[in-house]
Amino acid sequence: MKRQLGNIIKLLVSLGLLLLLSRLVDPQEALAALSGANRWLLLAAALLFQTTQVIRAYRWRALLVAVDVPVPVGRLAYLYYVGTFFNTFLPSGFGGDAVKMYELNRYSHRTSESVGTVLVDRLVGLVALFTMGLLAWPFVAPALPRFEGIVLLAICVTGLVSTWLLYQRRLVDRLLGILPGKVGRTLTGLYETVHACGKGALRQSLLYSFAFYGVFFAMVYLIALALGVRLPFLYFVGLMPVISLSMMIPSVGALGTREGAYVLAFAGTGLTTAPKAIAMSLAFYLINVLTGLVGALLYAARAVSEMKQRRS
Repeated sequence: MKRQLGNIIKLLVSLGLLLLLSRLVDPQEALAALSGANRWLLLAAALLFQTTQVIRAYRWRALLVAVDVPVPVGRLAYLYYVGTFFNTFLPSGFGGDAVKMYELNRYSHRTSESVGTVLVDRLVGLVALFTMGLLAWPFVAPALPRFEGIVLLAICVTGLVSTWLLYQRRLVDRLLGILPGKVGRTLTGLYETVHACGKGALRQSLLYSFAFYGVFFAMVYLIALALGVRLPFLYFVGLMPVISLSMMIPSVGALGTREGAYVLAFAGTGLTTAPKAIAMSLAFYLINVLTGLVGALLYAARAVSEMKQRRS
């Protein structure tokens, strides 16, 4: 019952935000901008997004090897494609993480490591995102309104400080000790997995994260160019942390939250028009949908293969 209520709330969030945006921006203008986009640049952006799936697979493998759970890169890339499908078509941006945990546990039979490395993988990615946003901030801030510049700086700094606090073991151990029974034991086990990865694996994973976001920002840059939005590359590095965080707000496939963030980040700061900002978001969503459909086909093919194996 609680899960159904949560899904209804996420659906209402997406519908409410999309309705609000349709009142503020003419949807026909956004669709016209999208239909007039350069198809070759959009294709190049879609190919770059596939590259990010492979980079993330290598990042995840670095963490798994550190906890003695060897998994082929191909299997991990498959799980990222499947995760993209569930993230795109199901409520919340964390549905894909749950599926990756479940499928990895089926493969490795190591529950704590399966859950823990997925969480560390997400955490390391956020560290790289906030770090790159902070480094780009001095170049981006002068072009932004004062308030938006301060908010962007606060988000990056808060994210990095929060991550640093997470690795203050004594403090976290005390907080976990307060939690009762099964909850405390479960979170303690997950926290142990975070530290079991080791500094070497975390550094390697962080390097993969920087590579991932470099390619990811290039993808968004190509989408903007396809729509005739001409901005320095560093603007995308500086503004994408806000958009990435917005996609974690409970919603259906980040619909509404992502479009609103694009409008605030690019149109709200005067860097482009609102219709083109929404067109950028929709182009990214379409690439996500196509990638998710690939994940759905791979997932279905594996399910059919497993059924045949059971029968034989």
